[in-house]
Amino acid sequence: MRKAFIKTFGCQMNEADSELIASHFAQAGIETAESERDADVFVLNTCTVRQHAEDKALSLIGRLKRWKEEKKGRKIFVVGCAVERIGEKNMTKKFPFLDAVIGAKSIGKLGEEIKKTCGKTEKSEKKEHKNIVFEKRPFSQYLTIMRGCSMNCAYCVVPSVRGKAEHRPLEEIIEEARRKVASGARELVLLGQTVNSYCWTENGRKTDFTDLLKILSEIDKLKRIRFMSPHPLFFNDEFFKEFEKNKKIASHIHLPAQSGSDRILKIMKRGYTRKRYLDTLAKIKKTRQDSAVSTDFIVGFPDETKKDFEETLKLAQEGEFSLAFCFKYSARHCKESENIIPEKEKEERLNLLLETVKQASKRIFNSRIGKIEDVLLETENYGRSSANFKVRIDKHVAPGEMIKVGIEGVSKNILLGKVLK
Repeated sequence: MRKAFIKTFGCQMNEADSELIASHFAQAGIETAESERDADVFVLNTCTVRQHAEDKALSLIGRLKRWKEEKKGRKIFVVGCAVERIGEKNMTKKFPFLDAVIGAKSIGKLGEEIKKTCGKTEKSEKKEHKNIVFEKRPFSQYLTIMRGCSMNCAYCVVPSVRGKAEHRPLEEIIEEARRKVASGARELVLLGQTVNSYCWTENGRKTDFTDLLKILSEIDKLKRIRFMSPHPLFFNDEFFKEFEKNKKIASHIHLPAQSGSDRILKIMKRGYTRKRYLDTLAKIKKTRQDSAVSTDFIVGFPDETKKDFEETLKLAQEGEFSLAFCFKYSARHCKESENIIPEKEKEERLNLLLETVKQASKRIFNSRIGKIEDVLLETENYGRSSANFKVRIDKHVAPGEMIKVGIEGVSKNILLGKVLK
């Protein structure tokens, strides 16, 4: 049987897309390869959020020509966001040895392209219905509930490469959730660019994000639900009521801030102020005393002054984030009229921010010592708490089990604990 190796660059949405890609190949009777050496088809799922990710993908494509020539009949598929940004025709012109080039908006035509490019293959009914999982953590699986984004933040390419927000039908989500749980998932991670904006209306009945959490929580054997990434604008009182009482909802929330300056937030078109962000953050922590919040920051956005950056540093200090993903603004999106921050200045600001976040994270980790955490085991002695802390335990327990662990210490970014009876 022929095999396909799938290489993924980018975010969790891309990882989820790669599972979808694998299922399309499985339906065509082409199973997943463990390495490119064993593969007849190489699928590269690309990312373009940052220039570095796109450059890595393009560099790999260039090297794949030799891989293709090593064995007769090999095929190369290049798909995803970088293809959408560059253009399918431009990509094919640049790399004429590619067999299929599909942008992120056209991922739905992949099945037809597989038949066209790979020819007729004996269909495997067993694999057609199999839940394909690329996660190294089979007990925690991704579930995409929406695609694209309609927010149009000034720094973001997602709307242009993935399109406007499209929400999946409710029954389709529920069916996939049940299938994943039946295949062994004990935690589902709901995915969407503004995941908490989810809304589906059918037969006059509206289902919003909080309603969806309630529905999925009723699935037997599902122990935990995470979601990412929410937008600060779409949290409401109904969510916080459910968040307080429904312990299946993880106590960790990733809440992207991007900047602590009202002026920069306005230029970024984020739609909220510093105060509104902090109010939402405070409500999360008040609703769940054991909660942990992570965030994103961008430094060196065009026209960011030292005062603007100082506001971001203050927010990083006040927020007490368990983790923060900090990035320098990519100049490739800048216009000539914009005030570009020198690279050296951006690097200095980034280092200051990273150090601030590191100190806050250290305090947060140490504050968990002495507490009891609900840990979902991913291996026999390692798992994650509801607040998304990595936890190593003192004995071996079957993976997939949810156990109570008393935290006794910290080793770098891992909590050390003792299994409680």
